[in-house]
Amino acid sequence: MKTTAIYIISLFILLTLGSCTRNHGDIGIWFGTWHVEDITIGEAPVNVEGDYFFQFQNKVFRVSQVYGHEQTVESFGTWEESEHGSTLTVTFPDPNVFYINMPGLEDRNEFAIMKRGHGQLELTKVMADGTTCVFDLKKQP
Repeated sequence: MKTTAIYIISLFILLTLGSCTRNHGDIGIWFGTWHVEDITIGEAPVNVEGDYFFQFQNKVFRVSQVYGHEQTVESFGTWEESEHGSTLTVTFPDPNVFYINMPGLEDRNEFAIMKRGHGQLELTKVMADGTTCVFDLKKQP
């Protein structure tokens, strides 16, 4: 009886600790950190300072820009994939805390999901002036 109780408690602890990284269930390929490999606006590639990262967990979205070794700027918002999986909406509800100066990223973003799979994503977005932005992302280990 004592062995069974220890087994059940151990299993409960293992399940509890294992569920902490994916709050409210599995969100599929989105979960984790994605490096923004390339940004293209119109036909021109954009040169940026530092590295940009997108992170997804539950409905929380984080974008960060890393300079050098330790300097990071970040902003938090929400994200939602369409029912059919063709679009991704990223919203930063409070523009007063939107600190990222990322080309093509605004307080509300409607991305078309062009490519998905094998740790790669291609997101496109049409800006208000009609210019198309393309974001190529790679999943980080």
